[in-house]
Amino acid sequence: MTEAIIDFFKNTIQNDILTIIVIAVIPIIELRGSIPVGVAMGMPLWEAFLWAWVGSSLVCPVLLLILRPVLDWMKKTKWFRSLALAVEGNFRSRADKVVKESERNDPKKMKKKMLGVYAFVAVPLPLTGVWTGSAIAAFLDMPFWKALVSVLLGNLTAGAIVTTLTYFFKDYVDIILTAFLIIVLIVLAFYIVMVAVKMRRNKKREQQKTDETSADSGEEG
Repeated sequence: MTEAIIDFFKNTIQNDILTIIVIAVIPIIELRGSIPVGVAMGMPLWEAFLWAWVGSSLVCPVLLLILRPVLDWMKKTKWFRSLALAVEGNFRSRADKVVKESERNDPKKMKKKMLGVYAFVAVPLPLTGVWTGSAIAAFLDMPFWKALVSVLLGNLTAGAIVTTLTYFFKDYVDIILTAFLIIVLIVLAFYIVMVAVKMRRNKKREQQKTDETSADSGEEG
């Protein structure tokens, strides 16, 4: 199954370096999946690591700049408001685990923010990569360059860990990729369900507020 997926990307893109970069950009997969893919394609470890790190890092500056404005716009629309609130709530709760909301504007907590984001991204597990780390940095109101450095250094550390593990277990790379793909699908399904549940809760809360407002207006009338 993993061979078929790799062949699909290779035949579609027709360039090994671009294939690794494109795979590394995909959320959840990122470099933790693209480095073993590069090795499976016959790339040297250092080259797979380099292009996987480049590809997965590309999304960081984009997310830091546009994530919150896009979510703010979505919250103003009828169709995407619930989704935006659910996604924002998820990222805010993760940011709270790094630095409490009351401490976010404290300049003395900047090192704590940077170390927290770095450590979060450095652990090469699903949903702890550049995508989520950049979102957390954005909701911690970190300055752009400090957030960028924290995420990219964390991604570098995660890449080094994955590269080391791939080196020691390169004879089992096909098994590792299959297991990783299964984990990605499970995590993706869990995340979709979690967001759907939060969206439903947000809709109920908004409906309750609307009903309460209508009731209050009726009593005043």
